[in-house]
Amino acid sequence: MRKFFIKYVVLTRRGIAAQLEYRMAMAIWILSASFPLVMLAVWLSLAAEGPVGSFSAGDFVGYYLLSFYVRQMTAVWVAWELDYDIRHGDLNIKLLHPIAPIHEYISFNLADKVIRGILFTPLVIGVAWLIPTIQIAPTAANLFFFSIALAGAWMLRYLAQFILGLFTFWFSQALVLIDIFWMLYLLLGGGIAPLELLPEPLKTIAFYLPFRLMMSFPIEIMMGRLDTAEILSGLAATMVWGIALMGAYRLLWARGMRRFGAFGA
Repeated sequence: MRKFFIKYVVLTRRGIAAQLEYRMAMAIWILSASFPLVMLAVWLSLAAEGPVGSFSAGDFVGYYLLSFYVRQMTAVWVAWELDYDIRHGDLNIKLLHPIAPIHEYISFNLADKVIRGILFTPLVIGVAWLIPTIQIAPTAANLFFFSIALAGAWMLRYLAQFILGLFTFWFSQALVLIDIFWMLYLLLGGGIAPLELLPEPLKTIAFYLPFRLMMSFPIEIMMGRLDTAEILSGLAATMVWGIALMGAYRLLWARGMRRFGAFGA
């Protein structure tokens, strides 16, 4: 276990160095996640004359500030990496390494999270401090549960995208699935609007699918909109979805490897 941890640390350090070498590409990725700020402007204009549902202008500021942070800290692009590596044969090199390829991909993503955390955590705290009307409830309990939910959101989003990337073993245009996933993530995860404001039956559907757990759930915790029972229920759902996605990953990886090997890769 200790050797495995050391390998992870080494790979993550290498990933940080690689991220810093490609600063412009990283800046573009970060700016591409600024969509919540656009939606904030839209909802603030709607809330100018009064609350929308239970959301005041301060609630919208808090919601989309947290949405920006959650999306930055859960950003994943592994499907594109897998698609390229499978189609171009670069996966062969990773298969020769003394650690499963998924861990190599994860370590590179974690390196990105270290950099984004350093950049955006002080920024979000500073904005929240400067805007007195912002509606956020950063209690010790909420911060604790938010951290766990944020890690769970990243895990679900990573596994889901890794699974979709594995379909490149069978389909040449597997990235179309990512576009569909992205639209569902924005709609049912709370990117376009807080889930509370969605019409039925979308609101009910969003509650039972994992997209809410990937974005809206951590935000709801930090805004103080969930009690302890609801938070624990959400964390349990995150664990169940995580186990299901891990099982799907293992199944598709095993079958994909047989197909990959059958073509002489």
